[in-house]
Amino acid sequence: MLLVKAVIPILRDLLATFVFVALFWVAGIYVATGVGISLVVAQTLFMHWRGHKIGALQWLSLVLISTFGALTILFHRPHFIMIKPSLLWLALGVVMLRRDWMAPYLPPIVTENLEERQIARAGYAYSVLMFALAVVNVAVVKLASANFWAAYALIGPTLAQAVLLTILYFVFRRQISETIAARKARSAVAEGKAAYLLPDMADLAGETEVRPKAKSG
Repeated sequence: MLLVKAVIPILRDLLATFVFVALFWVAGIYVATGVGISLVVAQTLFMHWRGHKIGALQWLSLVLISTFGALTILFHRPHFIMIKPSLLWLALGVVMLRRDWMAPYLPPIVTENLEERQIARAGYAYSVLMFALAVVNVAVVKLASANFWAAYALIGPTLAQAVLLTILYFVFRRQISETIAARKARSAVAEGKAAYLLPDMADLAGETEVRPKAKSG
């Protein structure tokens, strides 16, 4: 269940990337950029109209896509929109350096059975991945063709996040199982001690019981 919940945002991001790359290959990067700007603006307005809270990262994404998309179309320089993901991943990496950023997104079975430092380490791992994706994207933009970048943008980041989430899922699952097993073992030991002490307490109660005095005839 945790893995499915975690994969949903990745699938949503993959769908948006797929639409952008498909338009990029069919109609060119300028059409894809224009549609991308329109979609992110429409999504933000729809969320606001429905009364949903628009988070800081959503606003950041809107600003980056609108700004760098407009620069791409205005100056006919596709590198502006191609470099935009690196800025977004850098921002995400900085946010994910907070120890507690991951906790609100985890189900109770995780937060109740894992220590804070275990969750924090997972958050730091995701932060490192964001920084790595930012660097790799810059390298691809500088060293490869636009078509190769489009293919990388569709596959690379999504695959990297899916691999990390799968690893974290199995790591969390093992740690949670160990925590629950240790808790049950401690409970069994405590119950065993209580059962061992009960007969002694009963004997002690019998010895100290005050018996009525016999009547003198």
